[in-house]
Amino acid sequence: MSTTHQSARFNLRHTIAALGATGALVLAAVPAQAEALPGVDVYIGASVGQSNADSDANDFGVSDFDKKDIAWDVFAGLRAFSFLGVEVNYIDFGKPNGGGADFKYKGLAGYGLYYLPIPLPVLDVYVKAGLARLDADLKLNNNSFSTDDTKFSYGGGVQLKFGSWAIRGQYEQFKIAGAKPSLLTLGFSKSFL
Repeated sequence: MSTTHQSARFNLRHTIAALGATGALVLAAVPAQAEALPGVDVYIGASVGQSNADSDANDFGVSDFDKKDIAWDVFAGLRAFSFLGVEVNYIDFGKPNGGGADFKYKGLAGYGLYYLPIPLPVLDVYVKAGLARLDADLKLNNNSFSTDDTKFSYGGGVQLKFGSWAIRGQYEQFKIAGAKPSLLTLGFSKSFL
């Protein structure tokens, strides 16, 4: 493993630890301030679904690789207004493989969310856009390639609320050198305010 790759993994681990610690502090501090911040909502959740590794990475010797696998993600978010929020996700796209190639995608994403003004209090429709830092590993005919890339990502979804719980379905599209992985998931979230 190259020194650059080890350094990237080291940095990713520290970034995940820092985000986790920040999230824990926010979750601990915000309930105490809930009366002072009407309309603020903090939530966490998880989802599972299907990833699609769509790649035309000719520089890796792969052309028209389009395979699916089981994927999952965990997320934490803050809804500051009825129409606006932010969210952080950790995503594991699984290991789509076929035709002598094995892909492995995972990464972190940060989004801004816009909730459409729908007059039903139990239903939210939202769009999201932000940046995703993905780590892609490719094994092809006993050769290994790896890349880390930060690019624009976007998506949208629908959630149905049951008190402090919600069920959500969403689609997300990403981009990384030579590939456009996507994610279709169904999950749940728990609100704390």
